[in-house]
Amino acid sequence: MHGDTEDKVETAPKENRFEFVVLAGKRARQLLRGALPREVGEKKITIAQREILSHKVEKIEDETV
Repeated sequence: MHGDTEDKVETAPKENRFEFVVLAGKRARQLLRGALPREVGEKKITIAQREILSHKVEKIEDETV
């Protein structure tokens, strides 16, 4: 059962759950394309979620006008 707890991730921040889901999806796609993970885990989406929750990756605003 140790493996089950290893894949658990903290819940998304209540104030911006939608943004959390979108960012995690984008980061997971980056990881699938070969980006270097900044957290440990087997599933790309779990790694992406952990990276966001631990502030190892963050959203960069697009400044196009």
